[in-house]
Amino acid sequence: MTASSLKQIRRDYERVLTAVFGLLIHCGAGHRTISVLADRAFTSAVERARSFGESGGGELAVFGLVLDAWHRNRHYLTARGKPRAIPLFGGAPSVEALIRKEGPQFDAVDLAYRIQSLRLISRCSANRYRPSGDTALVSIYSPIVLQYVAHCLMSLLETVEDNLRGAPSVPPLFERSAVVPDLPAECIESFQQFSRFQGAIFLRTINDWLETRRARVPAANSKKYVRAGVHVHAYIAQTKLKGSRRSST
Repeated sequence: MTASSLKQIRRDYERVLTAVFGLLIHCGAGHRTISVLADRAFTSAVERARSFGESGGGELAVFGLVLDAWHRNRHYLTARGKPRAIPLFGGAPSVEALIRKEGPQFDAVDLAYRIQSLRLISRCSANRYRPSGDTALVSIYSPIVLQYVAHCLMSLLETVEDNLRGAPSVPPLFERSAVVPDLPAECIESFQQFSRFQGAIFLRTINDWLETRRARVPAANSKKYVRAGVHVHAYIAQTKLKGSRRSST
């Protein structure tokens, strides 16, 4: 991790903590209460971190755009509409070229190595690669994941805050949840499959809408551009069983 990326991650998480503490203050929590909560949370985080080994941020978002373009752009598709096997570096078509188009603010060569190290692409022949999937699913700890988590948390917190203090004339951003407190444990696997399937359909629809309205080459005029999107996640909360210290997930 470079000094600049570490500094950016610290800045992102400072914003997350500021938003969390701000919500507590609005709910009436004082300095001492927040300090106690922060100390307890830090202790728990240290204990939890020790149980994991060493393993988006902006880069992860670019990876998602690259994989999506790889499944859409006809220059990167076979006659049957499947992603072509392309080299990692060089001019189009290549992974480097896709990154230059979707994330021109980043070092394309560096990100090409990183998308390979995160196993988002798979080598299929001599120096040629195909995407492992059409979405950027990362299952290892890395600076990119730290940035991604910070951005997810900030997006959620900003949406909640904006909706709470928004003017009556301003429609709130979408923020909803579907929860039951007593799903039978034997339904967990079914819930995982069902939510994954429905979530993929929902996100594909949202992504199609966003993609058709992107300013691919921002014009040098007075138009303003914003980062917009929808984040969906499913969860299974831990609950303590009555009369037992064991918990089920």
